[in-house]
Amino acid sequence: MRQTLIYHINTFLANHVGFFHSEEEVQILLAKYLLNKGEYDDIFVEYYVSRQLIPNYPWNNDKKISVDIVVRVDNDYIPLEIKYKTKRQIFPHHVFGSQTNVELAEQRAQNEGCYSFWKDIKRIEIFQETFNLDNSGLVLFITNDLSYLRQPRADVQYGPFSIHKGRQVVQGSFLNWDPTRKAIKADRAAKFPGFTISNDYVINWQDLNIENHKYILI
Repeated sequence: MRQTLIYHINTFLANHVGFFHSEEEVQILLAKYLLNKGEYDDIFVEYYVSRQLIPNYPWNNDKKISVDIVVRVDNDYIPLEIKYKTKRQIFPHHVFGSQTNVELAEQRAQNEGCYSFWKDIKRIEIFQETFNLDNSGLVLFITNDLSYLRQPRADVQYGPFSIHKGRQVVQGSFLNWDPTRKAIKADRAAKFPGFTISNDYVINWQDLNIENHKYILI
């Protein structure tokens, strides 16, 4: 089932025409595409998980836990987390028959963007371990900010959370902010705690059929 889902997600991205306005649009359009395939029993959006069910959840500041998309076939569930990080880019767009432009936001904060990817990876691992899921979940990370593909400078705190092209993270790696250049503030440590990765990963960026856009599906 997992390989089928990967194939469907890659096909959805390859066939998408135009651009994505937002992360929410990716979520909605992908959920609709998967639903229309007719091969899944349920497609859940914003799937709620009670905090009480996950006693070892590292993010104490999170008020609730929800998964972007959960796919079900019989008793087999696969969670899918989505991130879409953008920099300024202008696309032509039609609104009620009139042509105009849409400008993607300059989000910056690549440090938090990289952290969010590995947080999603860890959340997927926690779901599988806690609920004994047969398949590991998936994380989809889309961006037009090509700085994510490059290895960060040695003097940045978020280096351990880098998602640069070809990066390998092995099972048992502890990911945390690098304190060697500057002490980590207490509020940042509480909001963005470190955590141990349970599986091996290799970062493989793929081309998206949208100008300047790349994605990871892992």
